[in-house]
Amino acid sequence: MARNARSIEELTLALMCRASSLSATRIGAITPDDWVRILDWSVEHRFAPYLHYSLGQAGLRGSLPTEVRAQLQQAYRRATLRALSMQRDMLHVNSVLQGAGIEHLFMKGAYLAQFAYPEPGLRPLRDLDVLVRPEQAMDAFQVLQDNGLERIARNVGNPHAHLAHGKHLPPLRIPGRALVEVHTLTMAPNSPSRHAVVPGQHDTLAVRMIRRDVGGTAICFEGAEDLLLHLCVHAAVDHQFNNGPLILSDIAWLMNTHTIDWPLVWNAAREQGATRGLALVLRLVEREWPEEALTLPVQWSGDSAGILPADAPILDIAARSLLQNVAARGDVALQAEMGAEGSLSGKAARLLRRAFPGRVELAREFPVRAESPWVYAWYPAKWWRLCRRFPDFLHNLLNARARTDAENVGAISAWLRE
Repeated sequence: MARNARSIEELTLALMCRASSLSATRIGAITPDDWVRILDWSVEHRFAPYLHYSLGQAGLRGSLPTEVRAQLQQAYRRATLRALSMQRDMLHVNSVLQGAGIEHLFMKGAYLAQFAYPEPGLRPLRDLDVLVRPEQAMDAFQVLQDNGLERIARNVGNPHAHLAHGKHLPPLRIPGRALVEVHTLTMAPNSPSRHAVVPGQHDTLAVRMIRRDVGGTAICFEGAEDLLLHLCVHAAVDHQFNNGPLILSDIAWLMNTHTIDWPLVWNAAREQGATRGLALVLRLVEREWPEEALTLPVQWSGDSAGILPADAPILDIAARSLLQNVAARGDVALQAEMGAEGSLSGKAARLLRRAFPGRVELAREFPVRAESPWVYAWYPAKWWRLCRRFPDFLHNLLNARARTDAENVGAISAWLRE
């Protein structure tokens, strides 16, 4: 990518993580075209409300162009109202599951927004993630539907296939409001991380859960150490950082508002084979967040400190990956997988597996049981979906930024496997 594009990416992370290091003159020198790109990223990756906050804390909002200031203010107001709606939805889901006798923990953003960030609206949520025991997952899925939640038209896969081979069931929606995902694991079982134990089951996390008051109701959440590890693994291992720069503020605010038992975190990471993913995210936070703003810094264990030097080139790659195009990330991931194949036959075999998925993969995508003799009758529907996606895939295959993103994703995956 052009040097200018990289400088805009670096500036965007600075505006979000360390705006106080920028001067009013530097803000005034940002061009209208650059602001368009920055604002597009802020909407795509949901950090516009936090950008409004960060610039306000640095006393720089007055240096913004009027239209930029207005857009960030509007995003902040919308997010504040949305946060109130998400709190109401969390209370509804909690009431339904509690009434059915299903033990559960809310995860990730639901806790961060309420109890780590200065204001709930600074951490917009895409959905509500709730963790239950595997044996109660289908009951939870059904009782939520019995109480008004609906399946999503674009995600009609068989829930039993999701339960058997994934970390969560198909998403449900509270009509007109939040998406809800019922999880049985915090980390995908087919993750590139090497697990010594099954990662993030309810009974393991429940031992360290946090119970906090939300709207007068006691709600259970995963504990701070489990949340920290969950966030790091989700960002680095599951997504190769394509889920955006909010991971930086997530970790920074969690560390600043909670006393972390660091030996517990590192031990849990070793058990899950996720030490490298944890180290990569923590080094990235240390690099992008001002040291003086981390009131409770990372405590590196003896062996973990040597995994990744603070100036390692992989940190540049991870930082650039934070601003990937969300719409293109599926195609980017496929390009990265293809790039990892060492031969043409390997690449061809991977494409064939996409075109002719197995029983379980078909059942996860379409409303049919994996063991049904009719499961393969869904191949034409699969091929139709692939054909509809092909123009976008071809565009991203030829797009310079998408190719760079694919190289970065491949590099991160390879580093994690070392």
